[in-house]
Amino acid sequence: MKFGMRIGSALGAPLALGLMFLGSAQIASAQTPPAQQPPASGQPPAAGQPPAAGQPPAAGQAPAAPVKEEATFTAPGGLLLVQIKPDKTAAYETMLTKLKDALAKSEKPERRAMAKGWKVYKASEQNGGNTLYVHVVEAAAPGDYSNPLLIINEVFPTEAQGIYAAVKDGFVQTSRLNLTLVMDLSGAGGAASAASPAPAAQNAAPAAPKP
Repeated sequence: MKFGMRIGSALGAPLALGLMFLGSAQIASAQTPPAQQPPASGQPPAAGQPPAAGQPPAAGQAPAAPVKEEATFTAPGGLLLVQIKPDKTAAYETMLTKLKDALAKSEKPERRAMAKGWKVYKASEQNGGNTLYVHVVEAAAPGDYSNPLLIINEVFPTEAQGIYAAVKDGFVQTSRLNLTLVMDLSGAGGAASAASPAPAAQNAAPAAPKP
């Protein structure tokens, strides 16, 4: 099993999750840089000014020059742990729905590659009163998984600003883990299960005597 958003206006140390596999995980980053930090005023950038990184340009404003997109994960798989304020979970999940739509409609093959094996779970337990979303990327592809608004803006440029405005104040903390598979305990498709013959039946009944 391979596990695999630098989003938020306030990022801190990674979440202290009681996950047994963290001892095996290769943690490449204990803290994610604020790739989607809104302006200090909480308002869209003034006319003539480029938007902050991860923020879509305001309506009628020319987009900033494209920047090189960095890969979120350097390992075969990874996790993104995103804490969202409880009153912003609906806005966050609306953004995820639009992200899924953008990935499906994107003409870029790298976006379709990112969509494969990318799942988002919501924890039943709260963390400090906030809702925890776990992005599981089972087969990491080159690309920025941490900035969904970048992907949304590529396909729905007229909607990205409104989505950003609705969700930007909901981010509490985001952490990233790079994961390398140590062992697949299911054995499905594993070398050991494929090479090992089926065990002989035990205590089989003796064959009937020939007349």
